[in-house]
Amino acid sequence: MSAHRPVLLYFYPGLSSFVVKDLQIMEKAYEVRHIGFLPAKKWQTPLIWLKQFFFLLRHIWTAQKLVCMFAGYHSWFPALFGKIAQKPVLIVAGGTDCVSFPSIGYGCFAKPILGKFTRWSYQLASYIAPVHEKLVRQEYKYQPNDFPYQGFRFHCPGLKTPHTVVYNGYDASFWRPGATVHRQPKSFLTVCAGLHMRFTQRLKGIDLILEAARQLPEASFTIVGAPAGFAFPNQPVNVKLLPKMPLADLKAVYSAHTFYLQLSMSEGFPNALSESMLCGCVPIVSNVSSMPEIVGGAGFVLEKRESGLLIELLQKAMDSDTSFLGEMARQNIANHYPEARREEELLQLLQRL
Repeated sequence: MSAHRPVLLYFYPGLSSFVVKDLQIMEKAYEVRHIGFLPAKKWQTPLIWLKQFFFLLRHIWTAQKLVCMFAGYHSWFPALFGKIAQKPVLIVAGGTDCVSFPSIGYGCFAKPILGKFTRWSYQLASYIAPVHEKLVRQEYKYQPNDFPYQGFRFHCPGLKTPHTVVYNGYDASFWRPGATVHRQPKSFLTVCAGLHMRFTQRLKGIDLILEAARQLPEASFTIVGAPAGFAFPNQPVNVKLLPKMPLADLKAVYSAHTFYLQLSMSEGFPNALSESMLCGCVPIVSNVSSMPEIVGGAGFVLEKRESGLLIELLQKAMDSDTSFLGEMARQNIANHYPEARREEELLQLLQRL
């Protein structure tokens, strides 16, 4: 019997923290050979595809199975090669590959060509592992400008590929409240990449946060992820911008704030929300996808995308028992979404393929 571990091919559109975490999980049971799909400019996409094509030609015959993080352009060749070579292909559905928001041009299914490649990938795959059941199919009521339903089964009618939900997982021993940090009362925090783009500001609800800050001068608002020298036009004095920072520094920032805001129009299973809850922040989220379930009774849900409703909700939050809710928020994530659970369920699923 060979001592060699079975070979697994792993494909992803970017080396984000959850991609790295899944890579580490799979390396416990497999020899993982991986390749990113990272064109710096759109015109480079065919060159990256060519590189992926030759990677697959080289490795497909020795591989036992293939895994793609998200569906999209980068998952089509792996799904096709897997079908031809009769090797199982698992797609981890994470969020943007399950939705369409034409009003802001967001989501794989909002773009006709990308939508086709995403749909074909799901059809060719052996199995889909969404990070939350709301990514399969969900009713959507947060704002009225797009589809009344979202999810990959809504956007891929007749899709026969089976799925199993495997939740994200978090390390409660790393993400914990700082012992020496003083938590500022009436302090609100959000973390947002691409903050300088109007599209991102709307997608992530930053415009709502700025409006709330103008109306609530007694509160403070911190936004992490600002490029150097960036400021909003007419930025309220109670809004502070911080640059993107390493995870170890982020832990201290979470621990210094009372509330965490995630007011996105679309989300999968947001990491920053879960990390902040483990650090004792009281969550305030939009009524979108997995977030109301993640929060449970430990925070507040904005039912509609309206600044007036948000201001009322933030006032209610500031009057709440924040130490009790913060502890409950931590327990919600630690108990329901531990890292060990994702590891066990993901490896079990791969073993069954």
